[in-house]
Formats: sequence, structure tokens, C-alpha cells
Amino acid sequence: MKRAFQVILCIGLFFLHNGCTSSINQSTKTSNESAEIRVKRYETRARTYQALADAQNLSPAYSNPGFRNYSKLGGHNLRMVYLQEAIRYRKLAKQAKNEIVNKNKEVE
Repeated sequence: MKRAFQVILCIGLFFLHNGCTSSINQSTKTSNESAEIRVKRYETRARTYQALADAQNLSPAYSNPGFRNYSKLGGHNLRMVYLQEAIRYRKLAKQAKNEIVNKNKEVE
């Protein structure tokens, strides 16, 4: 029961996080943001998704015999999805950092 609560909590936090960030993304345009703000935002999201992946790793919900064949039925392992999102945001942060470096080189 405690494990199921942890999984439900993680899923709830994921949807809460996505709902809040999507409304923020609609209200602010990335073209108006500075590269420094984008780097901070991307790094924060990468850390969030990494924490969610770690929480899934600690939660043995997928070790339950009822969930063992879940991925074979078309479901995705949430931990892998979170890790992929963390990697994606790390790449975006790296690209934004490279933009900052290139702008600094152009100014000099």
C-alpha cells in the first residue's frame, strides 16, 4: 500500500509539474528570454526529471508480478521516460550555454 502511494504521488507530481510549466510556456515566449534564463530553466527541469527517475528507481512498483508484463502490453517504463526527458533538457541547456559563449565571442 505504501509503495502504491509513492507511485501515485510521483505520477501526480509529474502531471502537476507539466501543467504548471505548460501554462508558463504559453505566457512567455522563448525569443524574449535571455539565454541565461533558459539555461537555468532547462537545468531545473533536468534535475526535476532526474529526481522523478530516481524516485521510480527506488519504488519497486515494477517488481510487482502484476506489472512485469506491462511494458510488453504497450506501456512505457516511467523511469526511462523521465531519464529521456532529463537528457533532453540537459542538451537544451548545453545548447543555450553555447549560444552565450558564441554571443560573448562575437562581442569581443
